Amino acid sequence: MGLLGALALLAISAFALVSFTIGLRLALLSLRTGRVPERLLGISLFLAGGLGTTGTIVSAYAGEWKATLFTITMILIQSGIAALGIFTWRVFRPTPLGATLLVTCLALLFASLIADRVTGHYVDVGRSAISLATDYTGRIVLYGWACFESFRHWQLARRRARIGLGDRLTANRFLLWGIAMLAALGIWCHGIWLEITQRTDPTNEYFLVIALLGGTCALSLWLAFFPPHSYRLRFAASAP
Repeated sequence: MGLLGALALLAISAFALVSFTIGLRLALLSLRTGRVPERLLGISLFLAGGLGTTGTIVSAYAGEWKATLFTITMILIQSGIAALGIFTWRVFRPTPLGATLLVTCLALLFASLIADRVTGHYVDVGRSAISLATDYTGRIVLYGWACFESFRHWQLARRRARIGLGDRLTANRFLLWGIAMLAALGIWCHGIWLEITQRTDPTNEYFLVIALLGGTCALSLWLAFFPPHSYRLRFAASAP
């Protein structure tokens, strides 16, 4: 595996652990508050980031159970991504246009699962063109949408903080969430490039991308939801 491979495994494992922790925390919070956004985000991180990432790692060593585990992992990942899309729509853009975009992406995600099942992907053949197109289009659009809304609200929150109508730590959380979504988007874009070029064996390039983007995503999520005291003080000291 080498040094890059070890770093990639460490980064993606950290991302899975952070996703598990935050997802569980948000799910428990939603039980107390009854609020849907926390529940959706918790489900997304727990399924796609936690279980999905863990399933992807474990399936590499699953032997004869690889096909079954991969199928379950894909269902978990797509379900988690769907929850993220619903969260983005409900929180940032609950409009008819947002609903149309959401429904279209969800249809694409689950069409890819059907296509994989029909073609026997993860068993003895590669992914079909329709499976690749539907899967990655749905993922990239939903994560790109999440990035856009996060960075847009970061700018709005910064302006409010400058005139005393908000706090800088909240604004920074929008930024961190946007960075995490952008890192995940980069992983998906690199993933479709690898599949299109049929580069199935891990390379140093693959390990480097996973190490950098997986680590960035994990760190951004941790700072957004579990900022250490020293990190909080940076924004408290500069608050108006």
